[in-house]
Amino acid sequence: MKQLLIVILLVASRDVRAQTVVRTVQDAIQRTRQHNPDLTIARQNRVTQDQQRAASRAALLPTARAFSNFDYNYALPTQLIPAEFLGGQPGEFRSLQFGVPFNLTAGVEVSMPLLSRPNRLDIGLTVQNLRIIDDQNLVLQDEVSTQVARIYHATLLTRSAIDIARRNVANADTIATIAHQRLAKGQIEPLEFNRLQSIRLTAEDVLRQNELTYVRNLNQLKVLLGLTVRDSLVLEQNLMGSAQSTGFSGLSQTVERPQVTVRRSQLELFRQQLNRENGLRWPTLSVYARYSVQAQRKEFSFFDVSQKWFPIGVAGLQLNIPIYSGGLRTANLNRARLRIEQAQAELAYEQTRAELDNQDILNTYHQAVNSLTFNRQNYELNEQNTQIALIKYRAGIFAYDQYLNVFNESLNAQNRYLNNLSNVFINQTILQIRNGY
Repeated sequence: MKQLLIVILLVASRDVRAQTVVRTVQDAIQRTRQHNPDLTIARQNRVTQDQQRAASRAALLPTARAFSNFDYNYALPTQLIPAEFLGGQPGEFRSLQFGVPFNLTAGVEVSMPLLSRPNRLDIGLTVQNLRIIDDQNLVLQDEVSTQVARIYHATLLTRSAIDIARRNVANADTIATIAHQRLAKGQIEPLEFNRLQSIRLTAEDVLRQNELTYVRNLNQLKVLLGLTVRDSLVLEQNLMGSAQSTGFSGLSQTVERPQVTVRRSQLELFRQQLNRENGLRWPTLSVYARYSVQAQRKEFSFFDVSQKWFPIGVAGLQLNIPIYSGGLRTANLNRARLRIEQAQAELAYEQTRAELDNQDILNTYHQAVNSLTFNRQNYELNEQNTQIALIKYRAGIFAYDQYLNVFNESLNAQNRYLNNLSNVFINQTILQIRNGY
């Protein structure tokens, strides 16, 4: 028994650790920015790409290498010379063979660029590319946060819709029970009873559909928050209970959308690339030093220490002056200029899109806020009307069609109120995200 209790406690403690409680949409967004899989992968990619900074700086630092060459001359060059130079008869020639079959060279070489404008500009390009990656990560964060705001409030919306649908099912059950009693007494026709049964079945189906949508929304929210589908997620906020807490002044004009910032960074990158293409016209200067030893053998006897090795050492400067590249440099310059023009057009277009989108979100929010009071009052009135109609139908004052009209009006009021309330909170959260909250 004691061991069983220990196992139960361990399982319970594991379940408690797996449960995540989210109090507000801001908590959900904050957790998303820390644990969302897409954002986590993006941060890992940023750390990986940061190594390119060291690679671009390495081009300006000294480099050293050790090298070794082994040559086997299986066919040595031969040349004819007059034999009289070797004590022979005039007019005769003798063949001389130059070199030896086996050659081994080993050495070290050190070089360093002294003047290299393109390599220095490459450092700036690397930094700008990393800045673009950071801006792209902000775009991803903005998109994921906006998605969380929509899914979070959609989950609360469906949960509230489930509560309302359950009340509708309860009312439909009550009506069906009354109708069944009246049918047994012969007070109503089977047609009216069947229509009431249809209302009850429809209400039950709406409840099941809302429950399915709620599970789907909740699972999507779990994935966005970096949880698994098996993890427990509890949303403490009540959508209808938070209806009085709406309010937002407006969108700050000083906050630039990350989508616009990316376009601006890309434009700056293309300008730097144009500068680099122009920098290729500059001469480059580097210093180098090389020391090697060489052995020449008629036989493969390089391990014989009694035979000589011949040293070779050289140090100098290398100057490269670009003159003609077959039109490649001109083509690259033209392409860089065209990319700048394209980036300028994309930046202007993105600024217009961002301004239009911000204005649309702001207008939608204000409209939803203005309509919220009327929708709430209409919802509350229709809730009261439904209860009154139920009482009157039970008392025999209301006919079936009269109750059905009130019930349908109540359904429409419920849907308008919930959708409007959700729109208020969704657009309010999006505006807060875009203001950097």
